[in-house]
Amino acid sequence: MKVHVGDRVSYKAEYSCGQLIREAGVGRVVEIKQIPFTLRTKKEVAVVEENSQQFEIITNGIQVIKWEE
Repeated sequence: MKVHVGDRVSYKAEYSCGQLIREAGVGRVVEIKQIPFTLRTKKEVAVVEENSQQFEIITNGIQVIKWEE
C-alpha cells in the first residue's frame, strides 16, 4: 500500500552495531521526499512525527495502519 501524507503508520525498531537507535512505534507521516539513488531508480522517504519528534524512514520500511482522505 502506498504511503501518503497524513497516514498513520507503524515502524519496526532500528539497530546499528547492536545498539538500539529507535524503538518500534506508531506515528503520522508529515512529508514524503524523493531521494535519487541512481539515474534509473528513486526511493521515497517519509518524514514521520511521533511525540513531537520527526525522523526520516524509507517508505518500504513502514506499514500503513489507517489512512486519511
